[in-house]
Amino acid sequence: MNLARAIPVFGLVLGTPLCAQDRSAVQVDPIFPQPPISAWGAFFRSLVIPGWGQAELGAESRGALYFFLESTSILMVVRSQTRLAHAERTLPEGSPLIEARKQQREDWIALAVFTALFSAADAWVSVQLFGFEEVTGTGPDDVAWIVGWKVPLGP
Repeated sequence: MNLARAIPVFGLVLGTPLCAQDRSAVQVDPIFPQPPISAWGAFFRSLVIPGWGQAELGAESRGALYFFLESTSILMVVRSQTRLAHAERTLPEGSPLIEARKQQREDWIALAVFTALFSAADAWVSVQLFGFEEVTGTGPDDVAWIVGWKVPLGP
């Protein structure tokens, strides 16, 4: 690193970008198109609203599935909390039904958190693989062997 071109910032020395790091010289890849958002952008979008990152990448049905799963999980968290509150008001403390309702609420919370994190991870991976399926996909005409058998149903 050329120290004459270094810039001191808060005790750290940050150098200017090298010619290999210059983004203006980057060519557009005609085979693999650039995704519309960054990987971390898709991750955080799907973490905030599950399915948002997938929808931005053109996978609307997968995004709708994540949104549906997360919405259902949150709805069930609210429902189990309501049922737990009702059980705590009407039953004696330490009742097995109250403990079961608490466990149900914890399970739904865990599922909601898992769905949000899985949606975010899927969005991140989808950005990494953006455009990949268009290049390597095989169709039904590309099958080399067909295996089957015939079952006679009549005389």
